[in-house]
Amino acid sequence: MAACKEWLTQKFRDWEQAQGRSQSYYAFARYLGVSQTDLVLWIEGNALPKGDDILLLADKLGPEIYDTLQQARPNTQNQRMAAAFPGLPTGLRDRLSGAVWEANELIKSRKLSPESVEAKLAVFEVFARWGIKLTN
Repeated sequence: MAACKEWLTQKFRDWEQAQGRSQSYYAFARYLGVSQTDLVLWIEGNALPKGDDILLLADKLGPEIYDTLQQARPNTQNQRMAAAFPGLPTGLRDRLSGAVWEANELIKSRKLSPESVEAKLAVFEVFARWGIKLTN
């Protein structure tokens, strides 16, 4: 917990300095999108961030939060896809998620290398079945 406490305290000081004047934990919590109670617990070393709070911290303060918590950094491609999905029409979201899942299952079942020509052809085939046309 000490590493997280130190990291967050430094991030608070950096943010405070960027604001040009003294700031409160309440203002920092609002900036981060987390509860003030949780932020104080983390900064005092009485708890660790978890779940969506880690995503919020990473978004505002950097992916180093994962290193500090000794967690693997998430795949940024997956994060971008997940963030974009809510803005898409429901039908397209359903087709895209179905096609991606089916293509992944097909590649795994055939034991293909994801970068192989065979895997790419399989992806084109699956996406076409879902009504999604891919081009090179």
